[in-house]
Amino acid sequence: MKKALISFLNLGINANHSVIEQRRIKTVNLLNAVILLFLLIGLSHYLFIGNNYPLVPELLFMGLASASLVSSYLGKTKWAFFLLTFNANLSIFFINQYYPFESGSYLYFFPLIVSVILLNNVTSLSWMGFLHLAVSALSFILSITLDLDSWKLQGLSQEAIRVMWYYNISMAVVLTAMVSGILNRLIVVQNQEITVQNQGLSKAKEEINASLKEKEVLLAELNHRVKNNLAIISGLLNLQLESSGNHEARQVINDSKNRILSMALVHKMLYNHPQLKEIDLSNYCKELIRELLNSFNLHNKVEIKEHYDLICLPVNKSIPFGLILNEIVTNSIKYVFSQENGIKHHLEVSISQINSEVVMVAKDSGMGFPRDFNEDQDGKSLGLFLIKSLAEQIDGKAVFSNDNGARVELKFLLN
Repeated sequence: MKKALISFLNLGINANHSVIEQRRIKTVNLLNAVILLFLLIGLSHYLFIGNNYPLVPELLFMGLASASLVSSYLGKTKWAFFLLTFNANLSIFFINQYYPFESGSYLYFFPLIVSVILLNNVTSLSWMGFLHLAVSALSFILSITLDLDSWKLQGLSQEAIRVMWYYNISMAVVLTAMVSGILNRLIVVQNQEITVQNQGLSKAKEEINASLKEKEVLLAELNHRVKNNLAIISGLLNLQLESSGNHEARQVINDSKNRILSMALVHKMLYNHPQLKEIDLSNYCKELIRELLNSFNLHNKVEIKEHYDLICLPVNKSIPFGLILNEIVTNSIKYVFSQENGIKHHLEVSISQINSEVVMVAKDSGMGFPRDFNEDQDGKSLGLFLIKSLAEQIDGKAVFSNDNGARVELKFLLN
């Protein structure tokens, strides 16, 4: 019996349905079963009224209930709910108008309304559940206020009406208790299923968090090792720098060392960042500029003017950006700040975010670019070539100009 009831309630349910959809389908199936049960019980009234029993309307209501079940089986849940609401209230309304009011046929509204309340969360009633409850309440009010004499069954004795009253009130109580028990059991089972699913989700979440934590630790260790390896390479370049007597070679080695410094600094900040996905642009720029000036012993000779918006740069754009900034500052150091002319130089760097675009402007206090300088044709400077190439890598563009010194503007999309 229990297996048959479960199979009936699961009519039309498949593995692709969510828990909410499964509950909706079970609701339709159960309420249609209740309606069919009501109608079958109604057939017992034949004992009281004989051939006057409205068999044709009864069969119509059974047909509507069967059509709702078929719609549920076919996956047309909304249509099944519409048929259910229409049929349940129409059938009870008709029965209440057909029999005398004193027979108590309206009492069958109570099992229906109880079932709607139990099958929906009363604290957050869905619009479908609210509609069903509203239609049921309206039908109940119409049933007790309207009196359609043309529909009324004539010729019943007061004794028969009294017997029907006791019969209907007894059946309404029994059916309400039965519906309450069945639906409460259904809700308990569904809550148990949800609890089991939540426990499974919690366990899966714990496993994912543990795996994520392990990957974060490994990624942090990787960034730490890359930073250390780059530091070793930088140290080797320092040794090579000290042993080289060629000015050009020393310049190339020093430039390479500074480029490695900018990359190592990215990995250092990624290691210190809790999410290992992005770096704080302001902290990165401040530290890189000071490291570069320190490497040339210019930290006390150049005034730095900085302004940074709060921007976190994704890891895939951090290293190209760092190399661009390295080239800009290095060029200013080589051609402006390192010149012994007794002038107190300054470097201005500002980075702002406008919508999804990052704009960096860097200016020095030198003589600026040559008048005949053409950024599209002049390929002599490796630094400028790198700036333009790296800007393209981060979907940006670098513009070179003079503004009381060399000015470089870099624009690129943040994401």
